[in-house]
Amino acid sequence: MLLTKLIKNIKIEKIRGDISKVEIFSLCQNINNVKPNSLFFCYKGVNNDGHLFACKAKQKGAIALIVENFIENIDLPQILVKNTRKIMPTICNMFFNNILKKIKLIGITGTNGKTTTSCLIYNILKVNKFKVGLIGTNGCFYKNKKIKLNLTTPDTVDLFYIINDMVKDNIEYVVMEVSAHAIALNKLFGIKFEIMALTNITQDHLDFFKTMHKYVITKMKVFNKKFCKVCIVNNDDKYGQLFTKIIKNKVVTYSLNNPADNFAIDIKLSKNGSSFVCNIFDQIFNISTKMLGIFNVYNILLSLVVCKYLGLSNKNILFGVKNLKQVDGRMNLYNLKNGAVVVIDFAHTPDGLKNVLVTLQSLKQKGKLTCVFGCGGNRDKLKRDLMGKIAIENADKVYITSDNPRFENKFDIINDIVKNLKSKTYYIVEDRKEAINQAILNSKNEDIILIAGKGAEKYQEINGKKYKYSDKEVIKPYLI
Repeated sequence: MLLTKLIKNIKIEKIRGDISKVEIFSLCQNINNVKPNSLFFCYKGVNNDGHLFACKAKQKGAIALIVENFIENIDLPQILVKNTRKIMPTICNMFFNNILKKIKLIGITGTNGKTTTSCLIYNILKVNKFKVGLIGTNGCFYKNKKIKLNLTTPDTVDLFYIINDMVKDNIEYVVMEVSAHAIALNKLFGIKFEIMALTNITQDHLDFFKTMHKYVITKMKVFNKKFCKVCIVNNDDKYGQLFTKIIKNKVVTYSLNNPADNFAIDIKLSKNGSSFVCNIFDQIFNISTKMLGIFNVYNILLSLVVCKYLGLSNKNILFGVKNLKQVDGRMNLYNLKNGAVVVIDFAHTPDGLKNVLVTLQSLKQKGKLTCVFGCGGNRDKLKRDLMGKIAIENADKVYITSDNPRFENKFDIINDIVKNLKSKTYYIVEDRKEAINQAILNSKNEDIILIAGKGAEKYQEINGKKYKYSDKEVIKPYLI
């Protein structure tokens, strides 16, 4: 496509070089993905500045640049803009022939529950023969394809290439997890969703956002009319309540405890699952599921609200719930040979860890509850000692170990977790595999062991390298 056509709908500050006959065959924002005849987007990222890679991009075949400041000593046409990230979605949409008109986007944002809720919606739509795709923490799924993703919400160019491939496969709906980082970095600027739903907002990512105020305000950005047609908001969440008062858009609410458009009552929780009655747009549903915990009642309720809003019949919604599959890495239960049970869950925030522990503590009978967890490196340090305290208060035995230390020393992370713990009822076992082994070998009949933090991850990230690792693989020798 001619570069002149690609940029016709963006605000340009200045152009350097002749762009009249430049034809673009691919788009790229990552230097590793540059191909011949590419348009290369330059912007200052969190860790790197794309302008510094312009010469290398030219060597690999880039023939034009979008820049935020002109680059000297490079003979490529340059289009100067104020904010590269903000214009990228517009250019990508044009490159793929207004592809956003061919697909309906359903966004799920929030601190906890994004993956479970998006998977639930995806599976309900899929079993009801909707042409649907899923983009999120566990990867990208559509038709019979599965694509690994490095980020919960892909970078803009990657996202559009994925959507383009989905459209080629006749996908009509895309359920997508929307991370706070993606919002803050303008990855989705100018993209409009059919629905944007909020699960909850609790402490996380303060290494990046610094304050809860900034974190909340960032989340709020995608609920205005520019980003979505309708907002579906948790009215039991204090920030959700704030959103309903401030958002100038169509708002639909759901809750278990406060007045809302959609709600659940008569909730019964057990070790075998959950049951409840819900009112969805004045339609009554009796729900029974193997999914555990009150937080999953919220996730299912939100999923049903979304599906009903999209036009599913009551019969099809119930059929979808009946055929729900376990969400990988979320409250996955495994029976051990010694009569104990292991639960693997992604819980990696104070609120997430507490919710899971409280649920499991209420479900156990004669046995003890053990928690194995760590905290990720180069992430929110303020939550570490909070999670240590939560683990000690809500589990009978705690093994504190490593998660993804990244570029931090794993012992420094562990020390942050335990520094304010007065109780000594915990064990430090820095090797995660060994911590899990010890927890299982010291368990007895009817005990419950929670392995928290990594969920379905298939790696452990240490000093910039991802090593093959899976909590599920570690427990396999002990399974029935």
